[in-house]
This record gives sequence, structure tokens and C-alpha cells, in this order.
Amino acid sequence: MPDERLTTVETATLFILLAEAVAVPNVSLTRQHRCELKKASRDKLERLKLIEVERVSGRLVLTLGEKGWAYCRSQLAAAASPPPGSGAIGGALYAVLSRWGRFLDAQQLSLGEFVTASDAPAGTGAPEEDRTPSGPDGPEVEERLRAAYQMLAPRAGDLVSLADLRDLVGDLGAEDVDAALRRLHRRRGVTLVPEANQKTLDGRTRAAAVVIGDQPKHSIAMGAS
Repeated sequence: MPDERLTTVETATLFILLAEAVAVPNVSLTRQHRCELKKASRDKLERLKLIEVERVSGRLVLTLGEKGWAYCRSQLAAAASPPPGSGAIGGALYAVLSRWGRFLDAQQLSLGEFVTASDAPAGTGAPEEDRTPSGPDGPEVEERLRAAYQMLAPRAGDLVSLADLRDLVGDLGAEDVDAALRRLHRRRGVTLVPEANQKTLDGRTRAAAVVIGDQPKHSIAMGAS
């Protein structure tokens, strides 16, 4: 939770970025979502590391930061209350968020897993590229990735660069590895995360990323199996 209380607009911005799950131009917040984020509030959210702000082709683009994801998840708790002045709409939203939080807890899903699953084509329950192939290749690739992770990670649960992971399974096709990583992301105890500071990414790290929910992931952590 941030140390400073967020306004209705600031909170709304975080949930819009969560729902979009992609980088959103600042101007789109106003034009498409009717959420006018003033410079002071934008700077505040960036300072609190709730969002990341970049200038792309001359316009500001906003992305939900890791702390922003954590904040949104905290607002799904039953005890969370809407920001002051948010009115009936805020009350209704937080009632829905509380129901959403109970669903995630019951299903033992992370917020990221829910967002990824909600991108699935109708009737599949998972994005098309996440489906396990009918042949033996899918599970075999997953086992290769698990073995490579264990070679690289000092301890179970430590983050490992996907670039390093791919180097150890270089004989496998990139598309097969991508599909296996997306399936693993849906497994309990496996987490894929983006690089927090996008400005530090080099070409090798960017090329090794796997896109999940329209967000590039650069590192993976696996718990003890």
C-alpha cells in the first residue's frame, strides 16, 4: 500500500491500466476512459512507483508498475473502501472488487493469472497459444525448462532471466518455448514478471521476453516442486 492516500482519479487510473494490461497513452485516459490524470497526480503515481511513464513518439505512455499491481490486488480485499468522494459509483465498484477478490482467493489465482486468462478466446478458458499440444512435445518442453531453471536458480523461488534460461534450451524452437512458458505461468508456484526498470533492458533481454496478457515478461521464478 502506498504511504499517501490516492484520489479517485489516481485510483481509477490504476484500475484502467490493470484492465487494459498494456501501455496506455495518457491522452487515451481522458478521451477513451474519461479519466483526466493531471500532471501532479501522474508525477505522484510515478514517484510512488505505481506506474511507469515513458515518452513514445512524442506522447506520454503509462504502464502499471509492479507496486501498482500489488495496490490493485490489495483493493480487492473485503475490508478495502472506496476513495473519499467517489460516491455511489465508487461504492458499487468496490463491492464488485470485493467479489472479484473472493473469487481469486477461492480459485487460488493471482491477479496476473486472471488478467491473462481473461484474454482467452470465448469458450477456450485459455489463450489459444497457451493450450498444451496433443503430442508429447508440450510436457517435454516444460520439463526441460524446469530442469534449466533448477540449474540457474540458487534457490527455488529465485528469479532467473529468460535470456539465460533460453540459452540452456537453445535446441528448442522459440515458439515451443514461448508456448511452454505461457502454460507454466498458469501453474501454481510459477511466476513470470517484467523487468521493473524498462530503461535498463538490453537487446538480448528484450528478445528473450515472452508476451503474456500483452505484457513482455523477462524473468521467471519457480517454487519447489
